[in-house]
Amino acid sequence: MSCLHQPIAPAWADAHAPCAVIDIHAEMVFWADTYASQPFHRHGTPFRHYVPTLKFAYDVYLLSHRQSLHELLPSLPARYHTGTVRGVRLDWPLAQAVIERVWERLNAPLEDDPPLFPPSPAALMDERAILAAAMRQR
Repeated sequence: MSCLHQPIAPAWADAHAPCAVIDIHAEMVFWADTYASQPFHRHGTPFRHYVPTLKFAYDVYLLSHRQSLHELLPSLPARYHTGTVRGVRLDWPLAQAVIERVWERLNAPLEDDPPLFPPSPAALMDERAILAAAMRQR
């Protein structure tokens, strides 16, 4: 699937560029569940303190995912300081660690991520019943 150049999306100049879509709600649930075990986590820092930086990292990724993070890093501190509210922003070394971890997650192979829509237990039982019936008919 590709994003075609349209007036509502002027940033797409390449007709073959992939669409970048992220379910931010699902991502925030992931981080809320795992932030305390992340290498960037500072003991005693609640999840809400990481949220603005996480959202900043996703915005940067969506706007610039065709570039490497290494290329973007020199410009990010200034963007981070102007794009986040002073009282809720993390110090830059910690923010950079959060941003790097978000990009790591987004660039991870799909098979490493949990399924977006795991089958319901009822569906699994139906599948098992179908397989059992097929085996009996055999």
